[in-house]
Amino acid sequence: MIELSRQQKLRCMLALIAAMAAVSITSSLNWPILSEALRNQGYSESMIGTNAAAQFAGIIVVALIAPRIIPALGFFWAIVLGLIAVGLSLIALPLFRGFETWLVIRFLLGMGNSLLFTAGDTWMNHIVDDRVRGRWMGIYVTVGMAGWAVGPVLGAHLDPDTYWPFVWGLLTVAIAASFLLPARKLDIQLSTPKRSVALGMATVFLAAPTVLLSSAMFGTVEGAMQSFAHLYTMDVLGTQFRQTGYAVIWVGAVAAIFFQYPIGWLADTVNRNWLLISCVLTLMVSIFFFPLLIDAGRDAWWQPRSLALWGVISVWGGSMGGIFTVGITLLGERFRDVELVSANAVFAVLFGVGGLLGPFITGTAMSTMGPDGFRLSILAPVVVYGLFALYRQLTRSRRLA
Repeated sequence: MIELSRQQKLRCMLALIAAMAAVSITSSLNWPILSEALRNQGYSESMIGTNAAAQFAGIIVVALIAPRIIPALGFFWAIVLGLIAVGLSLIALPLFRGFETWLVIRFLLGMGNSLLFTAGDTWMNHIVDDRVRGRWMGIYVTVGMAGWAVGPVLGAHLDPDTYWPFVWGLLTVAIAASFLLPARKLDIQLSTPKRSVALGMATVFLAAPTVLLSSAMFGTVEGAMQSFAHLYTMDVLGTQFRQTGYAVIWVGAVAAIFFQYPIGWLADTVNRNWLLISCVLTLMVSIFFFPLLIDAGRDAWWQPRSLALWGVISVWGGSMGGIFTVGITLLGERFRDVELVSANAVFAVLFGVGGLLGPFITGTAMSTMGPDGFRLSILAPVVVYGLFALYRQLTRSRRLA
């Protein structure tokens, strides 16, 4: 473990928080904005899902080679390269509007996000001590969730057919870069992996399949939620409830802000594997109840059914964030040095695979089944993963008894 002074840790934290904020704000703003822009051009939900999947394909490609790139560049320059890729994408998106060109640009955007995500998570896990790892990661993810809350607020008041959503994204990237600069001399040099990238990633996956597969489930639900939750809400309530659609995303993100530190604290005091499963089961229940209450979105927020709706969305967002917080905490607990890079790379690959499949499956389901396709397509992966994780944990507990 790298030993840094308290001041150096603070400087690294600020840099990594800024990088996480850049990923979350630009993603939470652009996913719904781009989906709405494509719908305004007449594209179906399945086509919108295919376009969103290109972004996750970029995440997968970079994550596959991250165990080579990050040790070669160092954490600092890997994050800088990610910020440059995100910035170039945000410049290109409003200039080259069109389904095919957006496929290419969103692929580049996903590559930049993947570098930020993998390098930032790994650097953070190298800094913190395992005794308080959950709390530090909770703070880290809290800031990320705060970024997720900013995007929908901006998106609800910005025209998706103008350049303003992308200007705000560029401003975020510039702020992140300014915070990153003080950490350039605090980089950590990792050893170059001696075995092949594929073998290293396969090894860490077999060592912790439950934790790593949580990322695939998280990506599936997150990609579908960010791309279609607001469109689903407008389909059920009517297009005049556009801001309510964005509020669904926003409330979930705001709730996640307040959940992450308590969940991180719990991760330092209770069994982390059971805590992960608890978050998954809570997510499953909240997804089940969400469609049953969505009609209350027409009511004033203080009405009982409306309060129940926003409460369920809050629990949904908090449990989603908790899965991410506990997942990366478990990775930092189990892996070190270049193995931690490989573990975070697998985490990012599986997030990308889930995110690639999520919008595509949900878009196709909504095109064929109507609004009901939204809830069924996001509930299914959570149920499947929850059963798998529960089986694995019960088997492990029996073996240790």
